[in-house]
Amino acid sequence: MPALDILAQQLWSPGLGEGTRIAVDPAPESGWQDAERYWLLPGAEHPKLLVPLASPRVQQAALTHYRGLRRAPANLARVALGAGARMGAPLSRRQLAVQVRSDADAAELPLAKIASELGHEHLFATFGVRTGANRKTTMQLLDDRARAIGYAKLGWNSTADEYVTTESHALRQVGGRVGLMRAPRLLASFRQGGRPVLVVEPLPAGVRGVRGEQAAPSSAELFALGPVERMTRPGSTIGLRAIARRLDVLRADPTTRTVAERATALLRRLEAHSEPVPVQARWHGDLTPWNCAREADGQLWAWDWESSEPDVVAGLDAVHWEFSVQREAIPVDRISLTACVGRARHHLAAAGHDRVGHGIVGAVHALTVVERAATLAAREGGWQRVWITPVQLARLVDEAMTLVG
Repeated sequence: MPALDILAQQLWSPGLGEGTRIAVDPAPESGWQDAERYWLLPGAEHPKLLVPLASPRVQQAALTHYRGLRRAPANLARVALGAGARMGAPLSRRQLAVQVRSDADAAELPLAKIASELGHEHLFATFGVRTGANRKTTMQLLDDRARAIGYAKLGWNSTADEYVTTESHALRQVGGRVGLMRAPRLLASFRQGGRPVLVVEPLPAGVRGVRGEQAAPSSAELFALGPVERMTRPGSTIGLRAIARRLDVLRADPTTRTVAERATALLRRLEAHSEPVPVQARWHGDLTPWNCAREADGQLWAWDWESSEPDVVAGLDAVHWEFSVQREAIPVDRISLTACVGRARHHLAAAGHDRVGHGIVGAVHALTVVERAATLAAREGGWQRVWITPVQLARLVDEAMTLVG
């Protein structure tokens, strides 16, 4: 499916009727009026970014806000485009128009609904085009004065709906709290076209991504929003019981049966472990360098809580962080789960794990990777868009088996 069709499917299709259409460089036509218009970057054939057609000030801000979160090559390109935008230069040869037949149709558009929920007459949005199995639309929201208003995330299918709903619930628990780790405050949560939408507050303007000279999260930061609360057997945690239920479903699907059966063998070993382990109230679920940033004073922020779960074996975020760092650096085939657990051992010790517990955390993380990837494959009807293959997952499970003995 072409990228623009995928974007339209995610953003404008749910709940919209015949009074709305999406067109590239449309000629004027009686009965249709623009509700929104975007520059297609770098073009219409393979768009990566949509920037609103707005005042030069808004366009420049849309391109250059949060430079500390992007790598140097991306920043250089955006700064150059932002300078052109400030001078009123066109950002692309192609534009995408969201057109409506009436003001009533315009009021039903997702961006209009978001603006209304936040008490704004009008907002502008910038967003990337995502085409992977885990795709969903995230909007960077700006007002007429180019001020950051927040970020919106929209559901469009069962997978995205679940992520948005999970994040809304998690942020009601941890969002806006002051502490060593902070999560953005939830500004709005509602349904549009039968699908969930959330909006969170903007990050502080000067944050920088947790890469390079920026320190990785400390143990105190990792457990600030999900403290260790109790000791129990791994199989008694809400988190592992939820994985077990999802694996039951995946074993019944021909696309994922083999992978799920292999993962279930690992699950049974974990369920049989009778010694109690530390359990934390909640884990972030996808704590990675690209989901974290620090302010100039070192304050850590973590966003994208769509995979968060309550009552889990303590330390999963620590192993996930190390696994994700490796994903950025080397092919998946070369990632060692054992090495990731080893690099996270000081965090696991801080949570109260002994050496046996270290292996338990690694095995639960492996189960999580398998279950999430298989769930995406089942919903996609295949593995083509999933970031990891069944063979690679099988290797991960085999390594996890050695960690639990």
